[in-house]
Amino acid sequence: MIAAPYWDLSFPASLKQYFEQVNVVGITFRYTEEGIPVGLCKADRIFYVSTAGGGYVPTEFGFGYVKALAQGYYGIGDVRLIEAVGLDIYEADIEAILEEAEETIEDIEVV
Repeated sequence: MIAAPYWDLSFPASLKQYFEQVNVVGITFRYTEEGIPVGLCKADRIFYVSTAGGGYVPTEFGFGYVKALAQGYYGIGDVRLIEAVGLDIYEADIEAILEEAEETIEDIEVV
């Protein structure tokens, strides 16, 4: 599980630094003779939990980056997004936003 707020069209720099530390040839992935990465991680899935104050949250930046790493380098095919968006919008129903995120969690089948 990875939990990070949506900041500046992505996630905090400290999370990016973490990925740079764990993205290591021979540990989290290896390359084929053709130069294609093959994941070495044993995890079956990643849950990416994120919050955002605003309503403009394109998934290709924060979540998309994590999903690309997980699937393309680590070999983790099941990458799921759980988010609570719009928390700082004037008169937002914060309780409803959080309840929707909780329902997403409750609906997840873990095998």
